[in-house]
Amino acid sequence: MTTLTLNNGVEIPQIGFGTAAIGEWQQDDSFVTDTILKAMAVGYRHFDTASVYGNERALGRAILQSGIPRQELFVVSKVWDTEQGPKTTEAFERSLERLQLDYLDLYLVHWPVPAYTRETWEAMESLHDARKIRALGLSNFRKSDIEQIATFARIKPTYNQLELHPYLVQQEMVDYCQFHKIAVSCWSPLGSGSWSGVETKDKPIVDPVIVALADKYDVSAGQIILKWDVQQGRIVIPKSEKLEHITANFSLWDFELSDEEIQSINALNRDHRFGADPDTAHESNKNVAVPD
Repeated sequence: MTTLTLNNGVEIPQIGFGTAAIGEWQQDDSFVTDTILKAMAVGYRHFDTASVYGNERALGRAILQSGIPRQELFVVSKVWDTEQGPKTTEAFERSLERLQLDYLDLYLVHWPVPAYTRETWEAMESLHDARKIRALGLSNFRKSDIEQIATFARIKPTYNQLELHPYLVQQEMVDYCQFHKIAVSCWSPLGSGSWSGVETKDKPIVDPVIVALADKYDVSAGQIILKWDVQQGRIVIPKSEKLEHITANFSLWDFELSDEEIQSINALNRDHRFGADPDTAHESNKNVAVPD
């Protein structure tokens, strides 16, 4: 399993397992736990959840049932918009309790809420000081949001999770993060899941350029896209519920894309978001509740 080293020396597996909307949005039952256990059996050790996903308990149960030593796992969760500011520490403790863990490997601010960022980040720094979090990071943060943190942070962000796929390459944002030694992670790396309502015909996995490369290397379209990310030093957290896809997404080492092929995928960029835009997401996020 390939790992990357974050700017604070913590190692993170480059391929993680996304858990948003396994089954349905905020589903938390044995199906979710069993899906995560499948991923663990395949070899995944990095698991990405969030309080708003409503499935931290399912991940916690999978960790217990797997018997995998805690130190071999890399567990990520996030603080939601409605939990930021003065509620951050309490929100973190609730996540930890639901997961039945003593610490998290990485804790993220799920979306930028600039009015709360300082208070949120300073609460996270205190949790890091108390050794309850090994690394602090961001999700969906823009350049301006990272510049804001730079004005007061004692502890530098290690990571920024972005919507990133061949139709939304975000090259300027990626370059900015990499220049500042902030690891880039890709959510919806294959162009959004079934929960999004986006039709398959509109996703990059059926783009002729991707399909031709998949045919050339005798792999899936998803594997081509994930390899495109991994070869450029990014972290990926694909989600799937089918064992064949869970396995394929983790099996990226038998082929290598050329520089020209990577550029041909970069050229598919349309600046097209399937998910929310950080410029406007907070207004709707305020109305989304974190389940107990």
